[in-house]
Amino acid sequence: MFRRYDLIIESDGADLVRDVSLDLHKAQVKLRKIQERLQGVQEQAAAQVQLLKVTETKLSAAIEAALSSGCGT
Repeated sequence: MFRRYDLIIESDGADLVRDVSLDLHKAQVKLRKIQERLQGVQEQAAAQVQLLKVTETKLSAAIEAALSSGCGT
């Protein structure tokens, strides 16, 4: 297993290059996993944003309709 995310972030460039040089394959596998995870997180976030936008639109319309019909006053 290559370095954990936090250790990659905290390491200076020279140390990271040294570790990558020692086990290039593990570093490449780690990078591929990070890229796959990033794509998954981006897709989930996009779906959540879309869901929230639809919910916001519908709820706003319902509130406006209720206010214009005199409800809630």
